[in-house]
Amino acid sequence: MLKKHERYNMFESIQWLEKEGRGNPAGLTLLTLSTCGFCKSARRYLEERGLAFRYLELNTISPEDKTAIKEEFRAKFERRPSFPTLIIEENRFLVGFNKEQWDEEIFPDNA
Repeated sequence: MLKKHERYNMFESIQWLEKEGRGNPAGLTLLTLSTCGFCKSARRYLEERGLAFRYLELNTISPEDKTAIKEEFRAKFERRPSFPTLIIEENRFLVGFNKEQWDEEIFPDNA
């Protein structure tokens, strides 16, 4: 049981789906909905570039876990997640899928 002062870290306890590729899958975290066309494009973008990433389709998990993920995201980044959301190295994020913006953020040396 957690002590009152300890914060539960949902991002660490959830079972993520992982795609193999270059890099650490925890370095890129994708929050999606299974029914979202932009989310599918975002996932395809990462797959086509051969990047390792972890992802979660929030509409396929329990309501409690979904709420916990959203609350933790809000606490960490001071906003609600929209879909797709790509979290990079757990310290910055991109909301929505824009190929040019993702290229600049994921591959800054090529921009």
